[in-house]
Amino acid sequence: MQQKVSMSSLAKMFNVSKVTISKALNDKEGVSEELRSQIKKAAEEMGYRINNAARGLRTNKMYNIGLLIAERYMGKTNSYYFGVCGKMVARLAELNYSSIMETLTDKMENELVLPMMYTDRKIDGLIIIGQLKNEYLRLFHDFDIPVIFFDFYVNEGNIPSIVIDNFYSGYEVTNLLVANGHKEIGFVGNIMTTSSIQDRFLGYYRSLLEHKLPINYDYIISDRDDTGHLIDLVLPKKLPTAYVCNNDEVAFRLINVLNEHGFKVPEDVSIVTFDNTIYSTLATPSLTTVDNNVDEEINVACKVMMKKISNPAKVYDRILIKSFIIERDSIKKIN
Repeated sequence: MQQKVSMSSLAKMFNVSKVTISKALNDKEGVSEELRSQIKKAAEEMGYRINNAARGLRTNKMYNIGLLIAERYMGKTNSYYFGVCGKMVARLAELNYSSIMETLTDKMENELVLPMMYTDRKIDGLIIIGQLKNEYLRLFHDFDIPVIFFDFYVNEGNIPSIVIDNFYSGYEVTNLLVANGHKEIGFVGNIMTTSSIQDRFLGYYRSLLEHKLPINYDYIISDRDDTGHLIDLVLPKKLPTAYVCNNDEVAFRLINVLNEHGFKVPEDVSIVTFDNTIYSTLATPSLTTVDNNVDEEINVACKVMMKKISNPAKVYDRILIKSFIIERDSIKKIN
């Protein structure tokens, strides 16, 4: 029979105290990263598992993190946040926390109903994935557990936000179109719905200003209503030579609409987009897109949550994650 692995046996193996082992396994300060990595690797190989139930009795914590996401972001065709949630659950498990995911319906959001996982006192912290209405988000100001906004930010309150640098990303992909000779460039997205879309638009606009290119508002296509639900894309009477789409799914839909009207990508219209999801490779042609570096975004969000749980008074502001462009086949070079 395999011998039960304990903190004592790990402490003897590394010739350190049980306190050091506990700090290493729970990602607390006071242990070097090299030693922490060695202890975690040995613990995993030996089959050590933290007993969260027993630990919770000692510390008065649940060792659960809540993941709250709006129902509109979890539709049949939306793949991005499915992937984010799966990776978030896996990363929290590595930090010895379980996850409870709850979807927020439009009715709950409009009626300002707090998530059940919070009202039932099941979680130690809450990560809100994807932008919600400001009225609802105000419920979390001065909350009695740590809260983190993931993939968006608001300009009120003091809640940490983990986001990619959408402004710079929008600027860079528009620069790429300009470098390929495009001077008539449109944008697809409702800039009044999320901070991400708005910042991507502002980056696009900055690039146009820098290159002394006029913005033509007839080229702007809305992709969703003011509640965030996707709507049909309506092409302008005259098309630009290129479009910046606010995400891959919308770009995929734009290609289909263009095809229905007899236009081809990139022969007639070039496209750049964001997120590097499955839609970017399902599309024909495959899409030049911004990879959001989502693994790093998740890693930072989870680390900040752990630190906020350990020290609720610690203040974090907006944390920007650097993204990068993946060039594929959706841009035509204009001489």
